[in-house]
Amino acid sequence: MYQTSKVRILIFGHKEFSQLLSSVLTGMEEHAECRIIDAIVGTIDEANKHVSLFSPDVVISAGSNAAYLKTALNVPVLSIPVTESDIICAILKASTVNKDVHVITFDDYSSLVELLNQNTSINIKHSKYETAQEAKQIYQLSKLSPNNVVVGASLVCGLASQNNIKSFLIYSKESCKAILKEAIEIGSKQKEQVHSKAIHRWLNEDSKTPILVVDNYTNMLTSNAAAKDEFSIDSANKQQILDLLQSSQFLDVSDGKCRLNQADWWFHKDTIEMANHKFDIYQFYAHTPNIPSIPKQFKPTQPLVYQSKIMSNLIERTDLYAHSPSHVLIIGESGTGKEMIAKRIHQKSQFSDGQFVAINCAAMPSELFEGELFGYVEGSFTGSKRGGKHGLLYEAENGVLFLDEVGELSLPQQAKLLRVIQEKSYRPIGSHKEFKVNLKIIAATNRPLAEQVKNGLFRDDLYYRLNVLSINVPSLKERKEDIANITKSKLSALNFGKLTIETLDSIAFHLSSIFEVYDWPGNVRELENIVERLLVYCSVHPKIDSKKIIQLLHELAPELFVNPEIENKGALAKNEHQLVIQAMDKFNGNKELVAQFLGISQTTLWRRLKLIHDNKKRGQQNA
Repeated sequence: MYQTSKVRILIFGHKEFSQLLSSVLTGMEEHAECRIIDAIVGTIDEANKHVSLFSPDVVISAGSNAAYLKTALNVPVLSIPVTESDIICAILKASTVNKDVHVITFDDYSSLVELLNQNTSINIKHSKYETAQEAKQIYQLSKLSPNNVVVGASLVCGLASQNNIKSFLIYSKESCKAILKEAIEIGSKQKEQVHSKAIHRWLNEDSKTPILVVDNYTNMLTSNAAAKDEFSIDSANKQQILDLLQSSQFLDVSDGKCRLNQADWWFHKDTIEMANHKFDIYQFYAHTPNIPSIPKQFKPTQPLVYQSKIMSNLIERTDLYAHSPSHVLIIGESGTGKEMIAKRIHQKSQFSDGQFVAINCAAMPSELFEGELFGYVEGSFTGSKRGGKHGLLYEAENGVLFLDEVGELSLPQQAKLLRVIQEKSYRPIGSHKEFKVNLKIIAATNRPLAEQVKNGLFRDDLYYRLNVLSINVPSLKERKEDIANITKSKLSALNFGKLTIETLDSIAFHLSSIFEVYDWPGNVRELENIVERLLVYCSVHPKIDSKKIIQLLHELAPELFVNPEIENKGALAKNEHQLVIQAMDKFNGNKELVAQFLGISQTTLWRRLKLIHDNKKRGQQNA
């Protein structure tokens, strides 16, 4: 709502006083907005109530009322002045009614009354009071009758009026006009002071713009609250900042760019002169790179492929955990897709607008961990980058920090990570300032962290902080019904654009019988590696049949054909019957694949199978 620029004057007084002031307000409307309260204020609460409603710049009252309000209010209070001329005029008017005049006033006019008694025929009695209550008591004790006449302030005249006694105010219109003019002057200055204080407070305390002032005469640095906070100014680094402002990059320029407290800033410099001193005033504005916005496309390079019930349940739980701000611990063997699960949580969480920042904890040396995670300021250690460096926590602000293989962290590294999680803040190396951090932490491990806690290799407090929500990713051998689709997906993703869809489908068909009987200790990553090896060859020799695929797999991935229960194919001589039976089971009776697996011809395989059949029949006959 628009507020007038006029001086707001609140007037407290009794009826007669209010009427007198009202009569002289004409002509003041251009400069003042007045409100008259026709009452004698009895309590501080009563006075403050009127002040709160009107918000005056100045208050006018008189006598004891004014004296009381000066002690009760924080607003300037003016008391209407009473001159000797005002008193004499009021007494002379009263004497026309009755020669016996009772003067009751807040101020002491005894000398003037005595002089008038000596030089006039008027019989004047004078009484002085200090409070409104005392004025009422004096009036009652005077036992005035309707034949008497009273001279006094508005309170006294009000009491007289209630008893039908003639009264005359000691105030004149001239005095009222004078007090109104004074109130307008004081109120205008009061407004200017309030506005000036508001500007000063905003610049010094409330503004978010850091401001530094250098006195070039005394070499003294002054800063507002924003600068102290943003630049971590204290007695220890004040001289460093002063030296920086006096360096070459700040000389003879009014605008420029600098780096302070691990942040980039634009600055503007003004120079003023005051009291024979020159002051350089620096205003700083955060430097935000002008990066064109690119629409987010949440499309993983390797989409999750599944149809098994165990994976469907895991994805359902993953999406549920994504909507919680709590940290997540993902547990699973190497190559099971823990990072893909973490990225899915990021994309579906409230932190999706921030970055997904991954740390390989197993590859992070202890001496570099703190600098990489927290960042550092320029000059914090030998070899530090000029201008300092933002840490991974800074990059992950409002996003997700993914701690891969978190079980590999050393105990000192774990302690530093725990503090970040507990305090939700961090301090770059060499900085004096704590930075608040808002992010979601997702940790992944292939180690049994609970056992590591028992063995003292992992902090229990960190374990429980990370393990708020946990996800166990199944191994590939636990979801073999997904192997065929995963194989097709990997063939398509790693195709290099050389093979047709028909060729890829054919390769997938020939691979399925072999892949589905293998236990995949390296999980999806191992499957991906084998597919990539095969496609490198197929990209050059696209025409390939099942026989050639089996031959290639023997060369490229011999581990697929090693039976964990039998050390090698040389065991055929020792227990050939058992090996043939196992191979037939492994390849679902496909004699061509079994023969290639065993390294024998199909004719030899047929002879071995006939021998096994005959031996089995002979054993049944002898039973």
